Order: sequence, then structure tokens, then C-alpha cells
Amino acid sequence: MKALITKTAILVAMLTLCTTASAQMEFIEKYESNKKATYVYVGKTMLQMVGAKQFSMPGRDMSAIADKINGIQIITSEDASTAARIKADVAEAVKKHGYEVLMKANEEDTKMTIYFLQGKKESYVLMSVAEGESANLIAFTGTFTMEDIAKMTQQ
Repeated sequence: MKALITKTAILVAMLTLCTTASAQMEFIEKYESNKKATYVYVGKTMLQMVGAKQFSMPGRDMSAIADKINGIQIITSEDASTAARIKADVAEAVKKHGYEVLMKANEEDTKMTIYFLQGKKESYVLMSVAEGESANLIAFTGTFTMEDIAKMTQQ
């Protein structure tokens, strides 16, 4: 089951990446300077430097969606208080902006949920993974559609 969760997480991560430009993702930026969280941002220019071929997976042609990716933000924390705030912020953003659940997976102490929101100009994906008292969030935006995601997962 962990292999399935990992493969799904990688697939979603490779399909969709994000930027900080939208209100739907603003809550993430407050973790940039939090000493009890690790924050990573990869912008569109860096993703373009890496190139579409780097977004490949065995049996998947990622080049069709590579140009639709804008960036990625990742937050991780093993601090129980900070992890709880991350989880609460995700829950609030999901409720406030109307994200829909794409997938949920629970295994022992690990819970993963992937949310999707298609906006007028950009689409958003939040992948939340909680394990014990730690929290991980990968947030993506781009010009991809639900159909793009469906095509990639059907290959």
C-alpha cells in the first residue's frame, strides 16, 4: 500500500506544480520564515531549466503537461504544533475555496489527501500527507485541467 501511495504522490507531483501568485495559496507563504518548518519553492523558470524530460516517469509521457506547470511549494514539519497549524490551514483553504477531493489514502499512521481546484486562470492541487505528529504539504498551480490529470493517470 505504501508503494501505491508513493507512486500516486509522485504522479500528482509530476503532473502539477504551483506558484505563490494566487489567493488560494497565500496561506503557504507564512511558513517560509517559520523555523519549525522546512519550506521549498521552485518557480517556473527553474522548472523550465530542468526541462520536460525530467518530469518523466516510467510509462508516462509528461511532456504534454510540462508547459502547463508553473511551480511548486513544499512545506514539512515534524513539530507537533506547527504540523497541526499546517493541517488546519489546509482544511480552511479547502473549505474556503471549494477544493474537491481527488484521492484519500490511509495506511497505519499515514494519511494522504489530494485536493483539486480548477480556477479561471490557474488550477490548484494540494497534496497533504500527515504521519503521526508531522505534516507535509505539496502545493501546485498551473494551467492544467482535470482532463489533463485524467489523461496522465490513464496511460
